[in-house]
Amino acid sequence: MRKSLNKFEYASNWSITCRRVYKLQPRCTNNPWHGRATVVHHIKYKRSFLRRFLGIFLLHFPIASVSGYEIPGWDCVGVCSQCHQNYYGRSSNPTSVHYHQVWVQRGGLNNHQTWIKATSLRIKFCFLALIHI
Repeated sequence: MRKSLNKFEYASNWSITCRRVYKLQPRCTNNPWHGRATVVHHIKYKRSFLRRFLGIFLLHFPIASVSGYEIPGWDCVGVCSQCHQNYYGRSSNPTSVHYHQVWVQRGGLNNHQTWIKATSLRIKFCFLALIHI
C-alpha cells in the first residue's frame, strides 16, 4: 500500500540532525535577539527532484518521508519557540515562520517557506554560524 503524500514521518536520525543544527548555530535564526533556538524548523519538507535523483545512488528512496539527509542551514534552521508559533501549521503572529504570508500550507510534504523567507533564513543561518565559529 502506497503512503499518502499528505502524511509523512520524520527520519529516525532527526534528533541527530537537530543536534547538528544547534551545534552549528545555537541562536534563533529568525531573530537572534530572542536568544537560543529551541525548535528546529524545516524550510522545505520535500526534497528537490535533483536531490531525489542523486539519492538513488545512495539507495535512499523516500518519497513520503522527511529524508533524513537534511542539510543544516539549507533544509532546516533553529528558531525560538516565539518565532515558531504553530497552530495546525499557521500563526497569526507576523514574526512567526508559520505566518500565512511566509509559510505555504499545502499539506504534508508540500508545506514550505516562501522563496524570499527561505532565502532570508538561509543567509541569516550562514552569517550567524560564521560569527559563532
